[in-house]
Amino acid sequence: MADEVKVEIVEDRQIQPAGGDSLIQLAIERGLDTDKLEKLIDLRNKEIERQAKLAFDDAFARMQAEFGPVVRSKTAKGDDGKPMYAYAPLEALQDAVGAIIAKHGFSYSWNEVNVEGGKRVTMTITGHGASRTSTFDVPMVQGTRRMSPVQVMGAMSTYGRRYTFLAGFGIVVQDEDDDAQAASINIADDLNAIDSAATMEELKAAYIDAYKRHDGNRKAQLEIIKAKDFRKKELGNAGH
Repeated sequence: MADEVKVEIVEDRQIQPAGGDSLIQLAIERGLDTDKLEKLIDLRNKEIERQAKLAFDDAFARMQAEFGPVVRSKTAKGDDGKPMYAYAPLEALQDAVGAIIAKHGFSYSWNEVNVEGGKRVTMTITGHGASRTSTFDVPMVQGTRRMSPVQVMGAMSTYGRRYTFLAGFGIVVQDEDDDAQAASINIADDLNAIDSAATMEELKAAYIDAYKRHDGNRKAQLEIIKAKDFRKKELGNAGH
């Protein structure tokens, strides 16, 4: 899913157009009518917003110029303990660029809400009188014998935060490819569909869909094949 990025202005009294407040004070003292005063205040606020956005964008660009590629330092493993793919976990991303973010006057926070079909994770970056948001909708995944419901919800939060952190700050992960993007949350979703198949027909459809979705990621496909074979055996035994 594509992330949604939005920029909005946050009131910051440290950012003021030269003489803006003085001009408004002078207008009040001279008895400027209400309509004209409101227009003057509106112009002042727009100038504050313009300056805030300029300051935000300038500092953001200088911050990004200091970012280097982050290496994939962690390996996801299958149920058999064998490595499936490498990725850069959220804590590694924060360690790599956290000091740079703070140096350039930015901070960030997350908000999560349940939405139909999953969870919406939003990261807000704030600094220099403005803010930018990055939003990602993580699909809901039911717990399986491999992941409990609590573990699934935790994985959804972690994946959403990692994705919005990467997208919001524009961080590049070294040698990142489609395999790395196939995070455990997506594999769990496919495994759950296979585990939940009530008939051989449903199993076949779920297996084909999952296998195609991970085209090029042989390790993920092997995990899917194992899940399919296990469920096929379960359905066969149920028929006797």
